Amino acid sequence: MSSALPADALYDILRGVAALTGDAIVADLARLVGKGAPSDLSIAFNHKQIASKRWLVDSLAEVLPKPDGPVWVLGAWHGVLGAMLLADDRLTIPRVVSLDIDPDCAPIAEILNHRHVASGRFRAVTADMMGLDFERAEGGQPGLVINTSCEHLDDVPGWIAGLPAGLPLLLQSNDYFREPDHRSCVPALDAFKEQVGLSELWFSGALPSKNYTRFMLIGRR
Repeated sequence: MSSALPADALYDILRGVAALTGDAIVADLARLVGKGAPSDLSIAFNHKQIASKRWLVDSLAEVLPKPDGPVWVLGAWHGVLGAMLLADDRLTIPRVVSLDIDPDCAPIAEILNHRHVASGRFRAVTADMMGLDFERAEGGQPGLVINTSCEHLDDVPGWIAGLPAGLPLLLQSNDYFREPDHRSCVPALDAFKEQVGLSELWFSGALPSKNYTRFMLIGRR
């Protein structure tokens, strides 16, 4: 059996793919790998994760391409979604705030998004989403709040109730009940709509995969 690909070889491959495609995110990923990427970066960039984020970006470009203020990404992990949002020419986003409760995430997210950090369009924050006060958020109230991990919350309706009225939201959940960390899964898209209870609904959809279906809603609190 052949040995695993060394990190320096992966770095060279990614640099080659970036040169071939001209994709800035691949170039930034190569830079991150060259600096020493965390082991779970392979999960953050696996095909299911990227497919769900691609679906999100494509849908947002159709429904809300110009949010009226910064976009806050909650449970943002290594900042992959922020990179995809800022790289898409169909979107006009003044700034992305990438938030995660894990303090190890912010440095990785800022390396991946180093170009946007330098321009002031990306900031990584370590905080608990449950304790945020968006009405007093630094830089003003968000133009959009994204939470792709509603299934991990203990009380989705309670969290929604604490948000400012009229706040634009993009929310995802799934029906993957057998995952122990999933505490608020929903069995179907209609159940997700009922759980969230948006005052305005601009988009709703489902993205099936092998083991589960991901649900997404875009609208206003």
